[in-house]
Amino acid sequence: MQKLSLTKDVLRIAGVRLSGQFGDGLIQATIAGYLLFSPEKQTSALRVALVLAIILLPYSIVGPAVGVLADAIDRRQIIVFGNWVRAFLGVCLVLVVAGSGNQVALTICVLLLLSVDRFVLAVLSTVLPRIVSGPQLVAIDGYLPTIGTISAATGAAVAVFIGNITNSIEAALLVASIMYIVSGLFGFGFKKNQLGPEQRIALGEVWRRSISDAKDGITVLIKTRSARYAVGSISVHRIAFGAFTVAIILTARELYADENQALGVVAYSFVIAAAISGLVAVITPTAVTRLSRPKWLLLLSLISAAAIVASLAVSPLVGLGLAGLAVTCAPGANKVLTDERIQVTIADSHRGRAFAIYDTLINSAVVIGASLCALLSSYIPIFDLMVLVTLIVLVLGWFWAVVAYRSN
Repeated sequence: MQKLSLTKDVLRIAGVRLSGQFGDGLIQATIAGYLLFSPEKQTSALRVALVLAIILLPYSIVGPAVGVLADAIDRRQIIVFGNWVRAFLGVCLVLVVAGSGNQVALTICVLLLLSVDRFVLAVLSTVLPRIVSGPQLVAIDGYLPTIGTISAATGAAVAVFIGNITNSIEAALLVASIMYIVSGLFGFGFKKNQLGPEQRIALGEVWRRSISDAKDGITVLIKTRSARYAVGSISVHRIAFGAFTVAIILTARELYADENQALGVVAYSFVIAAAISGLVAVITPTAVTRLSRPKWLLLLSLISAAAIVASLAVSPLVGLGLAGLAVTCAPGANKVLTDERIQVTIADSHRGRAFAIYDTLINSAVVIGASLCALLSSYIPIFDLMVLVTLIVLVLGWFWAVVAYRSN
């Protein structure tokens, strides 16, 4: 395994990710439990798809424009104050839930919080080439998002634990707000302008240029053949994750009438998925030095396919674990390699916009996967449908990855 140079800057950015995404896990599990697992709410494939659409699509619409901000503002400031805005919105969620529980106010707070969340995460990916270079980049790029994902899954599990012992959701939301404050404090360790961008867009022109610059980000991705097919490949893979999300929630509700037990099963499935994703991301930087990228992704795709087929022949609980492996094994490695592909093929002056478009595409793909399940679940059992969707996207995702990594 490649030896990493853990500089102070790398440790700082790791601190930002670990604390921030731990808070994300707390927030997401808590809100999911509130919206989908409350006894008075009936959960269906359509409802899950609608919740995902409400959470993900608004940012997907404004994401390209917001991505311009990553090329206009000191990215250190975005990391620091973006996290503190998330902390404030977390407190607002506590007040809404503890008060009237108004659904409109709750939805607005969740949308704002998750939009800022996606913006901060996109910036974290954008700044990596500013603190890491050369052969270290692909390794660090694999490890940092992975420990963030594991931290988010851990946060989700902690949210379930806190909910069980306090019988409320306010405590988990407050802990999440504290974690966002800590994440912002880690960002203070960077020097002003250290994280770029090198050539800034005048702030007053951001909104005027947002549409044309979003178009520019799309154009850059389209013209960069390797990045274009890599983004297409991981976007297809994310369709399976949308199907997986719907399947585990409905299966958990079917297995357990108790909302905390059902939410625990969902958390268990996501922890399995995060652990597999973490393992794959750690191995990938070394694996691609010994195997070509297409061969490595082919091997993992075969493992994913075997796992998803095997999930049909075991108990539902074991099947959910195998499904988690299937949708994060090959896709987890693909995500690491796609991030690296964008970072090394697209100039810093356009990288923020490229990552915003990239983030928009993979968020939209999750909603597409969930929507497919919602539309077809009346005709095909939900778990069987997830298996079918996963097998199709594994084949298509690998094919596009082959095109991407033979375009060097």
